[in-house]
Amino acid sequence: MMLSKGWCQEHAIAPASNRVLDGSILATSLAAIISRNVAEEIQPLSVEEALPIHVLSDIINKVKDARDLANCRATSKTMKEVVREVRCLNLVCLKRYYELARKRYPVRPQCSYSDTEDEDDMIESDSDESEEDEDDDDCCEMSQVNSNRGYQNGCCANSSSFSNSSLQHTDNVSFKNACLKMLRCVGKVEQLRIEVDQEMQDNPLLKEEIHMVDFWLSEPMFVRKWVYSCGHSLQHLTVIDYGQQAIMRQSPILRILSEQCKQLVSLELRNMYLDTSDLEVMPKMKSLTLRCIKMTERSLTEINACMPELVILALVSVFGVQDAHFSSNKLEVLCLGLSTSAKVVDLHLPIVKKLQIKMVCPDVLRVHAPKLTYVAVCMENRDGSIVEFDDVTNLKELLFGASHFSTLSRLIRTNSVLEKVFLDVPCMALGGDGKWEGVIPQVPLQIPDIESLKELCPFLHTLSVGPGLWHSMEQSLATNQELTTFRTWPALSRLIVHMVALSLESCVALLLRLVSTVPSLQRLEIYVHLDSPVKPDQLRSTCQEHLAHTNLQWGTWRRSLNFACFSF
Repeated sequence: MMLSKGWCQEHAIAPASNRVLDGSILATSLAAIISRNVAEEIQPLSVEEALPIHVLSDIINKVKDARDLANCRATSKTMKEVVREVRCLNLVCLKRYYELARKRYPVRPQCSYSDTEDEDDMIESDSDESEEDEDDDDCCEMSQVNSNRGYQNGCCANSSSFSNSSLQHTDNVSFKNACLKMLRCVGKVEQLRIEVDQEMQDNPLLKEEIHMVDFWLSEPMFVRKWVYSCGHSLQHLTVIDYGQQAIMRQSPILRILSEQCKQLVSLELRNMYLDTSDLEVMPKMKSLTLRCIKMTERSLTEINACMPELVILALVSVFGVQDAHFSSNKLEVLCLGLSTSAKVVDLHLPIVKKLQIKMVCPDVLRVHAPKLTYVAVCMENRDGSIVEFDDVTNLKELLFGASHFSTLSRLIRTNSVLEKVFLDVPCMALGGDGKWEGVIPQVPLQIPDIESLKELCPFLHTLSVGPGLWHSMEQSLATNQELTTFRTWPALSRLIVHMVALSLESCVALLLRLVSTVPSLQRLEIYVHLDSPVKPDQLRSTCQEHLAHTNLQWGTWRRSLNFACFSF
């Protein structure tokens, strides 16, 4: 909400400058103003006097992080009531919770642990949560907030301040209990995110500690407890589990959500092993994202039956699916990223417009999608596999990465209205951080039939070349002293090149050859990998000298290529 410039100056807050102030900054500033007035023994400025309640409520609803909400809640009774009406909430498990858990349960031989004992401990600790002040304390503890108000137990201090003398309190503040208490402080959460942050995900879990610390966020008892608090109002949910523990244990979280959260519109789950049996219908679900998920053989078919109104489905690094029959009259966007080879993938999608396939080639892949307009395929055909695209004749954009091009050839022949194409050969090895690690020797350096693409697709005006295809073209030029598959192309107006520059001479020679074959070229974009043996600045200065009359755009890349011109 907007505040007057005078009010901002009076309270040392930057002018609004015709923009909406950040909710967390404004709430923290208001808390500081109130505390300062009390300390100076002047008439306190109430929150109601500073802003009307409805304005304050709008501001607080821009605050999503639990630490900021806990800070706001601790300032006054009015703030406590306003926070109770908050609609968005983020609960993040930081690495310090792992350290606290290790203090509670030091490493010892595995001899007396049982899942029942752990659940009993959780229930027992939850039973002590009757007093509202204790809820406030643990919410602040969870959020690492230093409040201006003093609490008897001193639990609002940062985690670094914990000592042995304070363990009597902190050993009752597990991340799960803190989440439950925070959710009891709010009444109508519509958007909820519960996650283990990346630093903790990267923290290696010792084998002997696997039963000592519990950050399995999709554990059914925990899920049922927080769903009881907010399931009636929840519309958007993200849960990012602690993969090192969660991937080993199957979770019925999807079944619980299907039973208790009938208002859910969008759902994202990461780092889990899902049990998809006995799901109830989720009538309002429009968007589902599953990332780094292990599933059972027929999970995709079971999800299809559970969510008839899905418009967007994204599966990224999903394991275990064997038999995927998916049919929907509502789905418009599908990302199918299967990391294990399926037997059959049969997609009947009458109105789907965008399809991304990134997976190990199944024994049988059939796609029936007459409205398909944008498609991306990153999949190597296997000997004996069947790949069919039925009634796919209206593609405008095609992104294709493979070392064999039989599927590409079939798509080109049936889609004469293509306007934009990206082509690549997956021969470049990149590390997790995007570092270039060399050329993969086992991948054949093939070049697709560019002549057929040019002749069969007269409306094609944009061609984007991936680093693997660029390397293949360099090798072809060096071997044959010509690009037999790349003759004059009068219709092309935009050429985008991604490369790992291995040789200055080869790069410049190939660029000059390509530019000479495209008389209608209006724009040449060159993106050079940062780890290239030839430095990007060196290549740039040389190309500017030789291509002075070409409209050049330069850039670099490391983790990902530039797909800005594509609808994906």
